[in-house]
Amino acid sequence: MASLLSWLFSNTTSPSSIDESFTLYQHIIEEGDQHYIAGCLAELLTNSGNAWPPKATHADSWPSALKPFNVVYQRIAPFLPVHESSLDDAENRRLINKTRALITALLEEEIHIPDVCETLEECSRYDSHTMPMSGWLGFYSCLASLRHAYRWGVLPVVREAQNEKTLRFPRELDIPWPYIQRRVGITSPGGSLSSNSYYNLDARREIVYSITSGMGEEHSRTELWNGLLFVEVEDKALPMYCHIAQAARFLEDEDYPSTISILEKANEELKVAFKHFYDNMNDYNLVPSLWLPYCQGFQGWTLEGINGVSGGQNILIRTLDSFLGIRPWPTEEEEALHLPLAQRNWLNCLRKFDIRTLAQEKGNEEVIKQLDHLVTQLRLWRMGHMRRMQRYQVYRPERNKMTAGKSLVQDDSVQVSDESAMVNHLKQMLSPSEYEMRKRNEKFAKDAKEGKKPTHMSRQEKLAKRSPIGSWALGVVLFVVLGGVLFELARLIFL
Repeated sequence: MASLLSWLFSNTTSPSSIDESFTLYQHIIEEGDQHYIAGCLAELLTNSGNAWPPKATHADSWPSALKPFNVVYQRIAPFLPVHESSLDDAENRRLINKTRALITALLEEEIHIPDVCETLEECSRYDSHTMPMSGWLGFYSCLASLRHAYRWGVLPVVREAQNEKTLRFPRELDIPWPYIQRRVGITSPGGSLSSNSYYNLDARREIVYSITSGMGEEHSRTELWNGLLFVEVEDKALPMYCHIAQAARFLEDEDYPSTISILEKANEELKVAFKHFYDNMNDYNLVPSLWLPYCQGFQGWTLEGINGVSGGQNILIRTLDSFLGIRPWPTEEEEALHLPLAQRNWLNCLRKFDIRTLAQEKGNEEVIKQLDHLVTQLRLWRMGHMRRMQRYQVYRPERNKMTAGKSLVQDDSVQVSDESAMVNHLKQMLSPSEYEMRKRNEKFAKDAKEGKKPTHMSRQEKLAKRSPIGSWALGVVLFVVLGGVLFELARLIFL
């Protein structure tokens, strides 16, 4: 595995400068009317704060009626994390109730609901300039953080909160939420990777709504990189998004040289993105003993069977799956829970285009080869990522087993079932593509027609043909025999 990953991450280029990123953004917007995939990419950027990775703005950019939500979060943040979790369920219940009572009291003190509703109605008009899209994304992040803080009450999360099936939220958190759902285009009652990571950074890429306030430097660094890693990888991936949109247009026009050249660039850019992720997902940036209790747990949800935040919601991997036709894809209902509408539109246009099927229909071998290189990189990354994530699954006695994305709060048999499903999905990912199977079948038929043996010898056949004496043992025998002959000749000549 190490050698495969070394190959994958070789010959990478240096990161783009800020000026180059802005130039790329302008280029994507200008190309938006040349092809519908380019148009979806341009819409992704314009609906993500006119940037990619998304750019969220926070309290300073909000109308005055919404600013107090930020005040409330910053005041309750220091009360969320604890250094040592209690194993006493009754004690944890008292702590959860105390935190929820504090949040409720601060919301009632700071938030004036009639003003909030009036402001959100005004902001929801598409011709309104009261709050830009970047402001909506920041407000989404703030309210999602408040809802998750109320949901868990204490961090690390504890089984007393996990065992809750339903929960009634303060009206100050419930009334604004449908406005966010409609404007951003999500259906989940909780946060998402977008709200908790992409949108939870300021212009300096520092956490805005922290969940490790008052803890040590290692806690803060782990929390930062838990979100920053996804954001920086999207930085590296944007040139690739631009090039796969161009590749679709060139292939449709049967401009094969341009298609091949663009896909070669996309392959190199994917190496850069994966290398950045692989290099920075280390024990210094993400401390294994702290990641699960202080980062992963807060991202869960579990109420009413709704899943929480998952790394699988990141756009790079879903873009590759969609572009390369790697199925099964999530259902529309499942994807709408956590992925904003602009992100879903981008993925769906790639799925609809289905470039690998089109490439196979057109029959250009080099185009197919370049697409298969992208598939290979994705397979290798997935294998390496699953292996590396194992060290982050540490035992925590205060909580039930839970994955934030799947919200598993059940017994060991369910956990094993989930792991089996993941392994089966990986096996499907690693199975040969339709194109690879077709080429193998063609080679088999050709070899059989020419009288060659079309199949390779099995391991049993190879062993049967081998000498019962191992090569090393045979070498020793030859050395002794030849040495003895040479010694006898020397004795006869010189003695």
